[in-house]
Amino acid sequence: MRSDQITPHHLLCFVCIGFANLSSPNMSKKTYNEIESKIASWINVNPSNIVKFTNLINDTIIWYDSIKTSEKLNYVLKIAKSINTKEIITLEKKKSFLSDIRDIAVADGVFNSEEKNLHDRIAKELGINIMTTDKVIRKKIGY
Repeated sequence: MRSDQITPHHLLCFVCIGFANLSSPNMSKKTYNEIESKIASWINVNPSNIVKFTNLINDTIIWYDSIKTSEKLNYVLKIAKSINTKEIITLEKKKSFLSDIRDIAVADGVFNSEEKNLHDRIAKELGINIMTTDKVIRKKIGY
């Protein structure tokens, strides 16, 4: 995909598709439907922009699939960081976007540790400090 064709919606869609694929390479139909639902709500799909919606998803999938498997994680994190550094969306919308990521994660009924870890890494790149991982944190008492 040419860089002059990439919109903020493409970037958000890329992160969602990447998150779902990296978390579970055999994406379930429920997960895919959840991604479509989230994207549809972002662009307020209606009969006048259904083609734009379809093209957005198809273009982003082709773009994502064109990246070497070994580089996909780095691209997802890099794009998440660019969303933050270019101030594409507000802090409130970033929080909502992370909520969408969690909804995508649980679409198949599970929010496993790999998904939690990737969610937290995306959140960090978006400039949001959130931990969903089940890490045990022990503070030292005294010296």
